[in-house]
Amino acid sequence: MPDPKFRTIEPKILYFGTPVALISSLNEDGTTNLAPMSSFWALGWTLVLGLLDETKTAENFARHPECVVNLPAPNMWREVEKLAPLTGKNPVPQIKAKQFRFEKDKFGVSGLTPIASEIVQPARAEQCPVHMEARVTKLHRVGGEKLQKLGGGLAAEVEIIRVHVAADLVVGESYIDPSKWSPLIYNFRHYFRLAEKELGKTFRAEK
Repeated sequence: MPDPKFRTIEPKILYFGTPVALISSLNEDGTTNLAPMSSFWALGWTLVLGLLDETKTAENFARHPECVVNLPAPNMWREVEKLAPLTGKNPVPQIKAKQFRFEKDKFGVSGLTPIASEIVQPARAEQCPVHMEARVTKLHRVGGEKLQKLGGGLAAEVEIIRVHVAADLVVGESYIDPSKWSPLIYNFRHYFRLAEKELGKTFRAEK
């Protein structure tokens, strides 16, 4: 018998509160494509990025396996949202044609500034407080019936090779102050920031 305290539902997405990133990838003409992403996770210095097949980022990764993972601050949500309905693919894939439009100059439209990376070719987004230069090491096909309705997907495994952090967020030589840094959070298609009050810390936290 169903438990009346719960309801069985089918949400369109399962973003329970994930950080937002802006992914820089290299276009065929040497310019940088900039695209928002909210499907990624980290293990050590390896990140796994979730991509839909019909994206310029996925196309660029297959051709040139480098990127920058730029992390915007919460007050940058408007710039992120300016990028959300855009695609670097021309013509726009049929599966995206109703909601997306082609835009070549993603930096110009969003008001963000490209700056040179130190190791990889795609540019960084200057206004983001955190830039992580990376090499794409593997592309994995991702299955699932509901994902196939969106055109299919890939999990891109990337190795972080250089990290740049805004100086006012750094404590000591290599630590980010969690009381000063808050990522932009994507929670069921709404933008949030972390709560200001710390709840506690793990036993492995730096003192």
